[in-house]
Amino acid sequence: MTMTRTGKRATKEQHAAAEYLGSLDDSLARWVQSTGPIDAYDAHLPVTVGSPLEWFSFAVASRQLSRASSLAIYHRLVARFGGAITAERVVSADEQTLRDAGLSHQKARTIRALAERVDDGLLEPDKLVTMTDAEIHAALVAVPGIGPSSAQRFMLHYLRRPDIFPAGDLTVRKAITVLDQLDSVITPKAAQQRGEPWQPYRSYATSYLWGYVWELHPVVLPAPR
Repeated sequence: MTMTRTGKRATKEQHAAAEYLGSLDDSLARWVQSTGPIDAYDAHLPVTVGSPLEWFSFAVASRQLSRASSLAIYHRLVARFGGAITAERVVSADEQTLRDAGLSHQKARTIRALAERVDDGLLEPDKLVTMTDAEIHAALVAVPGIGPSSAQRFMLHYLRRPDIFPAGDLTVRKAITVLDQLDSVITPKAAQQRGEPWQPYRSYATSYLWGYVWELHPVVLPAPR
């Protein structure tokens, strides 16, 4: 996987993020300068999703599975729900319908729980626009099966929020470890503090960090603490 460089097509936000992050007295700055503006929100999804519930359905279905298996299960889900995964269709179906598409019991429960919350107003686009990052995060992690990482990736990739920082993400932590030449992989708590100077563009910093690992492939990394 690689970063999506935008170059001359860059938006004002993309230019601003690259200029800001590249101007810092920081180990990430040189990589930002050499890379240029990027689309921080590109999730490189192999499917087209038309709603927050469809985004989460693919994210949940693809956990710990190969790309081919994830695609097969997701397409079966879409087919079983008549071409679109909607809250109404998921809530009205029994769990076996989800299981028959190839989902585990836990994954089926998570998607049903999300659909039930959508029915109650969670994940409604008009409502999400009015909520802060903290409010969205709290609402999502309250859903069984949705952890901080899933909530943060949703806010970063689907909602396109510019200041999301998944400090617990191992790839982010490995990138910081290599860039800062640390002796062991930085902890999530330390990574959170390390990312503070990257505000208000921590989503962009995250994507630059992911790209650093994806493209440069550090061979030797310290063991996690």
